Amino acid sequence: MIQLPADTKTLMALSRLFTYPDHLPDDRDLARVFVQADPLPVCTSLTLLQNRYVSLFINYLPEVPCIPCGSWYLEGTLMGPSTLKLAGLYREYGFEAREIPDHIAVELEFLAILSTLVSQPPGDDDKEVLTTDLNFVTGHLAAWAPDFFGRVASWDKDGFYGALAEMCQIVFSITGLWPLQTVAVPGYRTDL
Repeated sequence: MIQLPADTKTLMALSRLFTYPDHLPDDRDLARVFVQADPLPVCTSLTLLQNRYVSLFINYLPEVPCIPCGSWYLEGTLMGPSTLKLAGLYREYGFEAREIPDHIAVELEFLAILSTLVSQPPGDDDKEVLTTDLNFVTGHLAAWAPDFFGRVASWDKDGFYGALAEMCQIVFSITGLWPLQTVAVPGYRTDL
């Protein structure tokens, strides 16, 4: 039996919340992610939320504090080998990303898609490949996202993204997405 990291709707909500905000966060996404928070985090200004997103994840001097891409944490560069592996895997499933393939929002969305495919009724001949791919993406996230979430939480202590990162740490540790310490990327397919 496969243990899915979190339900698909929660993964999709997290993906949307870690995407550059074109509008204020949807209350349903907030309620899904901040299940036990009372009250829910409030974002009163789209401009302030956008400015904070940019300063945390895109452009801050002297350097961006919370780069939202896995290869930065795993290989010390953007668009490293692990990014190319993810891009190849995405192509296999017909998934096209507008962001860098290992951006946190993209990986969470793809994880939601794989989780949905794996949870479909048994009998699918590709179940073993789907499981391997799900384990790879889960392992890839587990190898870098805890560090990323920790950085976001420390740089945005009283802000929306800090609260979101702290909630991600809780949700993913409770649901088994990753253990507290991870050193390898299990299921890393070399045939991509």
